[in-house]
Amino acid sequence: MLEAPPSADVISLALKVLAAQGLRGQAARVALETMARERRLPVKRCAALIVAAVDGRVN
Repeated sequence: MLEAPPSADVISLALKVLAAQGLRGQAARVALETMARERRLPVKRCAALIVAAVDGRVN
């Protein structure tokens, strides 16, 4: 099983995923924070889920 990247890396990767979807800079960060808040998750956990989904580890 793969180890999770450090939390700062996970957030950075999630922001890159959002940038690929057209959200950059502050807009990407706000989108990530909003998604986390709506799901009642810490931002780091929400970022990890985004990265995992892109990696194909989440259905």
